[in-house]
Amino acid sequence: MASGVDLQAWLPPGTGHGVSHVSHLKRLLILTALISSPLGATPPETTGDEKGVMWLYTVRRGDTLITVAARYLARVERWTVVQKINQIVDPTKLMPGTVLRIPAAMLRRQPAEVTVEASSGQVRWRSADQEWQPVSRGLCLQAGSIVETLEGGRTLLRLADGSTLTLSEHSQVTFDVLGSYAGGLMVDSRLRMQNGQADVYANPARRSNRRLQIFTPSAQAVVRGTQFRLGVERDRTRQETLTGQVLLKAAGKQVLVPVGRGTIARHGKPPMAPVTLLGQPDVSTFPGRFESLPLRFPLPALKNVHSWHGEIVAEHDQIMASKNVRGPTFSVADLPNGDYTLRLRGIDANGLQGMDAVHPFTVFARPFPPELNTPGKEATIRNARPVFAWSEIDGTVSYRLQVATEDDFSQPLHDIVAESTHWQVPVDLPAGRQFWRVKSIDAQGETGPWSVSQGLTFKPGPGAIDPGQVTIDIGATEISLNLPKPPDGLFYEALLSPERVIEPVVARRQSTTGELSLPRPNAGTVYLGLRLVDSSDETRGPLIVHKVDIPLSRWWLLLLLLLMAM
Repeated sequence: MASGVDLQAWLPPGTGHGVSHVSHLKRLLILTALISSPLGATPPETTGDEKGVMWLYTVRRGDTLITVAARYLARVERWTVVQKINQIVDPTKLMPGTVLRIPAAMLRRQPAEVTVEASSGQVRWRSADQEWQPVSRGLCLQAGSIVETLEGGRTLLRLADGSTLTLSEHSQVTFDVLGSYAGGLMVDSRLRMQNGQADVYANPARRSNRRLQIFTPSAQAVVRGTQFRLGVERDRTRQETLTGQVLLKAAGKQVLVPVGRGTIARHGKPPMAPVTLLGQPDVSTFPGRFESLPLRFPLPALKNVHSWHGEIVAEHDQIMASKNVRGPTFSVADLPNGDYTLRLRGIDANGLQGMDAVHPFTVFARPFPPELNTPGKEATIRNARPVFAWSEIDGTVSYRLQVATEDDFSQPLHDIVAESTHWQVPVDLPAGRQFWRVKSIDAQGETGPWSVSQGLTFKPGPGAIDPGQVTIDIGATEISLNLPKPPDGLFYEALLSPERVIEPVVARRQSTTGELSLPRPNAGTVYLGLRLVDSSDETRGPLIVHKVDIPLSRWWLLLLLLLMAM
C-alpha cells in the first residue's frame, strides 16, 4: 500500500541561491551524468522501482535533482530515475512547491529496532541462531528476532515509528522486516504473529510514510495510524478496530474494518463482513479503593455479552493481570499497594472483543490488618474493663487500636499503639453500643488499612442491693426476707451459708417480687448473701453479706426449763 510524505528539504550550510550556484550545480549534474553513464548513452528507462511505495517530496527554493538525490538516495546517480518518473525536462530547474514522486526502494536504508518498554511474567526472545533468553526492559531487538510470552507473561514493545504492540500471554511474534529510510523519514515494519493476542497502536504520531504489516497464518493486516487488536487462535484471525481503520486480507479477498467494528478470517476463507463491536460497559459504580484482597469487581449488564475480558494495568502500561471470565465478578487475587487501571470489555458470541471501559482504582491493603478476635462480633460484654485481642500479622512490629462510640471513629474513646496482640481498657467503658478496629504497623513505620470494624454492646451488670432496704424476720421454721420489687429484667438471689464467704451454700432461693423465705437453721451464727441477677443471661451483681444470729427456738426453751426444774 503506497503512502506519501511532504518533506521539507534543506541546503548545506553556506549554500546560496544565486546564478553562480545554479551554474555550478548544472556543471556538477552534467559531470555526474557522464560518470554514471557511458558516453553518448541515454539515461536508463526504469528499473521497476516506480511500481513500489512512493515518497512525495515538496520542492523548495534552490533544490535540484542532484541535491535531493545526494541527500536522500542510496545511490546519487539514480537521480535519472527520479527525472524519468516525474518527467522533468531540466533537472537543475525545479519549481518550488512541485511534488516529486520518489521510489522508497531507492532511499537510503538503515536497520531499525524494536524496544522492550515493559515486561512482566515469563517473556523470552531469540534470533534465528540463538537460544531463548529472558526479556528485560530496555532490550533492543533486531530484524529476525522472535518474542514469546509464556504463562502469565506480558510485554509492551515499541517499533521505530512509535507504534506499540502489547502481547498477552501465550503469544509469539517474529519481526521479519525492520527498516528505516532516509534518516527515519520512512519506516517499514513487517512482522508475523503465530498465535496469541496483540493490542496494537500503529503510528500514534500520525506521521506519513509509516507502514506496518502484520501477517498471521490466516490473514494479513495492513494499517496506518490506528489502534486495533489482533488475535490468532489456531485456524482463525480475529481483528477489532478501535480507532482509524484496518485493511484485513485473507484468501485473496480483503475487507476494510472501520472504527468500532471487527471481523474474523478463518484459514483458507475470506474475512467475514465487519460487525459492530460491543459497546463500553458501565463501570461508574465500581469501587475506587481496595483495602482488602482479593479484588472483586461486579460485572455490569451488557446486551449480547457472552463473556468478559479484563486487564489490570500499572504505570508504564505494565499489565499485571489479564484474563477472560464468565460469571458475576472479575476477580484478582493479589496486587501490591499502588494505583492501577482496569480495562474491561465484553466478548460477543463470535469471540470479538468490544470497546474498553477504563476504571482507575487504588490498592492499599498492606501491611494486612489483623483479624479481630475478642470481644466477638456484635458481642455483649458485662465487664467494664474488657480485654481486646486480635491475630498476629507477619512482619508487623506493632498495632494501632481505636475504640469509639460512633462507627466513623471521629472521636475515639481510646486510640493507642500496642506492641502485643491484646490490650485491656484501663478505665470503665461507658454503657451502650461501641465499635473497635485495629491496623498493622511494619518495621519501616508504614501503616496498613484498618480492619473492618466490629460492634459491641457494654451492658453493665446489676448493681449492689442497698442493705438498708432489706428486712429480715427469723420465724419458727424459716427466715423471711422482704425487699423492694427488683428492676425490670432482674431478680433477687438469696444464699445461706455457715461461712462469711458464702461457701458452702446450704440454701438458695430466688424471687422476682422481693419476697423470699429460707429454711431456718439451728441456733447459731449464719451468713446470708443477697444479690441481683440479670434474667437475660444470669449475670450476677455484687453479693452483700448479712450476719444472722439464730436464737434457740421456743420448743428448745421449754425443754431447757423442764430439765432445769427436775
